[in-house]
Amino acid sequence: MTHPRLGNLMAITIAVLAVWAIATRVQIDLADNNDSYLASAWALMRYFTVLTNALVAVVLVLHVFATPQSASRLAGTTLAISIVGVVFHLLLADLVELDGIEVWVDLAFHTLVPLLTFVWWAVFAPKSPMTPLTPLTWLIWPAAYAVYAVGRGIIDGEYPYFFVNLDELGWIGLAVSLAQFLIAFAIAGYLLWALAKLLARVQSAKPG
Repeated sequence: MTHPRLGNLMAITIAVLAVWAIATRVQIDLADNNDSYLASAWALMRYFTVLTNALVAVVLVLHVFATPQSASRLAGTTLAISIVGVVFHLLLADLVELDGIEVWVDLAFHTLVPLLTFVWWAVFAPKSPMTPLTPLTWLIWPAAYAVYAVGRGIIDGEYPYFFVNLDELGWIGLAVSLAQFLIAFAIAGYLLWALAKLLARVQSAKPG
């Protein structure tokens, strides 16, 4: 039996942590670039990591304070932020050199928010109803991001990640890169869907 108050407290904590990381990152960039607050925030909003942390905060706040979010939306959000953490630690962690408060912001973005969100989802979030087609709906977020990132790159010439860099990949290379990105996302989605089914069975089998 789960404890709703504990789940809500954990969800709010995760949301606050994500918002803190975004706001602090904006402040750091603001100090480094002597730019306006809005310009610094807009620059950060080109990154999947930042946008997905913001998505986590919005979804969890809505879940606690407004309308309980569906099992599909909560799982899809968990998938997206989990991929942020996994990809960073597998491919990017060794490429980043930080100091001071940046270390804590990076820890929040890539480790704490992803890990805590996954734990919260596993313990407190509803796991049903979901169908075998549900994981395909979770591709909407990364697909929308890809269109957005490429569009911004075409306009201002800056691409946040190699897999959306039209200048380097060309249109055909970009299409292949994005297909691989979405296929990897879909595979991870079906793994999470299978885990959700397993956890639903385990939780329903518990007394009380």
